[in-house]
Amino acid sequence: MKEILSLDHVSYTYESVEGESRKAVDDVCFTVWEGEWIAIVGHNGSGKSTLAKLMIGLLFPEAGKLSVFLEELNTENLWDIRSRIGMVFQNPDNQFVGSTVQDDVAFALENNGVPFEQMVPRVHDSLAQVNMEEFLDHEPHHLSGDKNSGWLLQVHLQCVPSF
Repeated sequence: MKEILSLDHVSYTYESVEGESRKAVDDVCFTVWEGEWIAIVGHNGSGKSTLAKLMIGLLFPEAGKLSVFLEELNTENLWDIRSRIGMVFQNPDNQFVGSTVQDDVAFALENNGVPFEQMVPRVHDSLAQVNMEEFLDHEPHHLSGDKNSGWLLQVHLQCVPSF
């Protein structure tokens, strides 16, 4: 199996305006392998969102090493790595850009340069993979949270070349 993500003694501290600091992630180590499913769980304020932001390069570790596809994440390779990973937010409503489910899936493909002729079947196939083909013309805001998370995940999978 291929290594997808690796955190090696990663730490991150938030600094307040008043000069106070709060460590959100402290010496975290783990590896995610291709085909593996993980869940990051914890109480409010335990560092889950900070960890997610570190994994997609919205924040950079103050200590430790974070690698994606065996490349240490840095400012030089950030956009290349981001083109191969994605994130579904806790509140999917924050990610909608299209007026229908198919518009949103197509928007992601269009941004990645997929020609229209390939886009249409990929939109239909990707929604079928998550049992969402009947919601093609539905407004995303009117779907339940689990439905939104499912098709938003599929948007990411359709945009990653290895899938």
